[in-house]
Amino acid sequence: MNHPKQLYLGERFDDLEKLYMKLPPDIKDREIDIICRSARKLMEQCDENYIKRDEELAYVGYMKLINLVQVIRKNKDYARKKEAITRLLGTQSDFNRIFEKLSKLKNSLEARYEERARQRGGSATLSRAVELERASNGRQPMVGKEAPMVVPIASGQKQSVTATELHAMINDSRVSMLIMDCRPAKDYEASHLRYAYLVNVPEHLLVAGMTAGKINHALPPESRTLWSNRMVKEQVVLMDWNTSGVPVKDTPLYILNYTLCHYDQDIEDTKIIRLDGGYESFVLHYPASCTNPSYRPPTVLDAMGDNIDDIEYPNISDIPMKEESFTKPGFKPTIDRNSKVAAVTLYEARKKPLEDILVEHEQILDKSKQNALEIINTETELKNLEQQQPLEPGLDETQESLLYEVMQLKDRQRDYEAEKARILEEEQSYKQLEQEQKERGEQISSEQAEQLEREAYERRLRDKEREQRELEEKCQRLARERETKLALAREQKRHLKENNVPEPVKRAYPEDDQRSGPYAGNVTPARMPLFDRSAKPLADHNHNVRTRDLDVVQRDFAPVYGSVGRGLTGLKNLGNTCYMNSILQCLSNTHFLNEFFHDPSFKMHLNRNNKTQGKIGEEVAAVIKALWTGQYKCIASKNLRYVVGQYERQFGGIEQQDSHEFLTILMDWLHSDLQTKQMQISTSLDQLPPSEKAWIEHFKGKDSYISELFYGQIKSTVKCTRCHKESATYESFSNLSLELPQDSNICYLENCLDMYFNGEEVRGWHCPKCKSNQDAIKKLDISRLPSILVVHFKRFYADPDTMATVYRKKQTLVKFPLSELNMTRYLARTEVNRNKRLTTFRYHLYGVSNHYGSMESGHYTAFCLNNIHQKWFKFDDYNVSSIDASDVQASAAYILFYSCLPDRPQSDVR
Repeated sequence: MNHPKQLYLGERFDDLEKLYMKLPPDIKDREIDIICRSARKLMEQCDENYIKRDEELAYVGYMKLINLVQVIRKNKDYARKKEAITRLLGTQSDFNRIFEKLSKLKNSLEARYEERARQRGGSATLSRAVELERASNGRQPMVGKEAPMVVPIASGQKQSVTATELHAMINDSRVSMLIMDCRPAKDYEASHLRYAYLVNVPEHLLVAGMTAGKINHALPPESRTLWSNRMVKEQVVLMDWNTSGVPVKDTPLYILNYTLCHYDQDIEDTKIIRLDGGYESFVLHYPASCTNPSYRPPTVLDAMGDNIDDIEYPNISDIPMKEESFTKPGFKPTIDRNSKVAAVTLYEARKKPLEDILVEHEQILDKSKQNALEIINTETELKNLEQQQPLEPGLDETQESLLYEVMQLKDRQRDYEAEKARILEEEQSYKQLEQEQKERGEQISSEQAEQLEREAYERRLRDKEREQRELEEKCQRLARERETKLALAREQKRHLKENNVPEPVKRAYPEDDQRSGPYAGNVTPARMPLFDRSAKPLADHNHNVRTRDLDVVQRDFAPVYGSVGRGLTGLKNLGNTCYMNSILQCLSNTHFLNEFFHDPSFKMHLNRNNKTQGKIGEEVAAVIKALWTGQYKCIASKNLRYVVGQYERQFGGIEQQDSHEFLTILMDWLHSDLQTKQMQISTSLDQLPPSEKAWIEHFKGKDSYISELFYGQIKSTVKCTRCHKESATYESFSNLSLELPQDSNICYLENCLDMYFNGEEVRGWHCPKCKSNQDAIKKLDISRLPSILVVHFKRFYADPDTMATVYRKKQTLVKFPLSELNMTRYLARTEVNRNKRLTTFRYHLYGVSNHYGSMESGHYTAFCLNNIHQKWFKFDDYNVSSIDASDVQASAAYILFYSCLPDRPQSDVR
């Protein structure tokens, strides 16, 4: 075996750095092909020196090669010639072998320099023990000369450091610094810097809407101490894998930087800087200062291509159309008619599911029967109350509650009918398959006992269906009787109004008699919920609203005291305010918004210079905090209704309103009330990607915590069918309004999303390239995913078959997931190319705003997942009760609230 060549290039290991860091000054200006040929030649020389055991020259050569590769990767032609460069210089596996060689060379050279120094009686380099000590205390002093002074980076002078500068800072004991590594936890554990004040902030935590406090709670205990060092260090250095220059919006590095700058009150004077080129650059330059320097993250292949980044749909035929949205393949199984073996295999595979379907059918019948009995009992109880006192006017709280309960039970019954229809269709499909097999003479034998058992099961199902029909007929008879009485009551009410006869009223809550709060002396009584839903778009704007300043009014929740679980307080109905209560409960259970409003510092973000002067934000925060004290059974949101009524009078009155309309306006108000954060713009608007420029222009350069949580962005692409020219525009949204199928009792959320995002034909579009009107296809995609995704179903529509404008309601049962909602297929390809992390977002459901009944008479409730108890609860005005997760999916679902944030129990919310 050859012995290593004698040491001759330096007196100590650090001397080698001066040799491999020297590259020609004009290297970046040379053509990439010339640089690649030089790198290939250098690689061959390094391999030759490695074989000859010239360890110093091999180490310097390999390190110089790594520097050259870094220059090549930053060249403007790298992406275009990436494949040819890989063929010339080798794959990632080839470079992993080079890193292994570098590690061996480094260990050998350090030991040899140390041995030579001992022989000479000096201390030219660090011993292995000293190196371990250096790694443990985070300081790496230069030996043999005084360490260079690193001037702390002043805010506004420099926002990034190079790998060389960071290495010098790590080795300078005078630098006060914390490094935050925002790569995935598994990558951090596999390889990271050797530095004591280094903390991993995993990228899955870095979603729009995070604050420093939430990051601290989400970190493991061993990382929280390091995280807290940001409060005492003069500088914080941020890094990811390989970001160079200004980070792309919504990437983990961008969000971490934004969070520290805007939502961390503890580091106002700390300088925030970034490592240019990220960890990849550092490990290439200083592998000895990293653990496992040969590690590389899994390569993510970009199936969309690198050369067409600005084209959304290269092939117009790839655009799915809206006509395909609600068409799903039939449930009927397809079989190979030429293969009896295939038929037998298919039959065996289907036999157990058929038995499962029969069991499911029986379960649905049992639930439907129980629900029908509840309807009959509730209708009977309501009928008995009506016989004791007139139905109208003066409906009391008990009757109102029973009416709402009937609405909800009937909607649930409708859902059971839709499920039964689906199951019957599946049964028929399987039976048809068996019949086809028999007709082809492919009789597949089965045990006679199984056949007899199935027949008995089907007889039992038929008996239950007969009982069910009898119960439904009784329910319908009771409903007809009640509708007749309601019609008579409406006629009497109309007669009273025409003759100006005042209506006797009854208050829903005795607390209202205290005449306190903004409605003192002018309390509007609760009336029977006979809502004219058809007038929703033409809501009454003429209710009298008191105009005195709310600041002089003491906030009065009129609470009903009682110890309940935190977050389980109900909201009183203040006269058809169930629509408002439903939305407030969903927002209250929005974990991150809840914590934001519980933090007293949220008032520092209030905007007092807008139309609403921060009042909406203050009142919503007050209601949410009251709901989470755990001290009240229910409260009244009087002040909030008063304030919103000042700016939108229909919300201050007693007419029933639309919860979606209220939510949309409320989101705009809250955003405006909290819009105080200046957006980080590193360059001129014209140099930004179109989506980012549109985002900044829409929000006028200022963010809010609401826009970070709830707002997303849609990209609208119009493509000419003649020349294939594309034109794109961008629009921000706080919720998606999805169409439902016209003639279907059941569909899936995926169908509705397809209908919204799929393409549609546009006639007479003026093509800027053809310079004439052409047929085109318009397609929507998501260019920015919100942290909180709100989905609204368009259940109300104008009936086209009526002379006057009459609104109807679609009672379609939409099947939606409670977790793992994946929106990747609806993302704009061009945005994914810029930020591939968008494809990792997964949403879980935490809130549903429900609407029961019809356009003429309806009621709102909310289903919410309590973050402390991790259970679903139903919020029906002042009544709060637990429900099973299986009951969340219902045809009453009107607005869905999904989150992709890393929620956790709110044990520390105060």
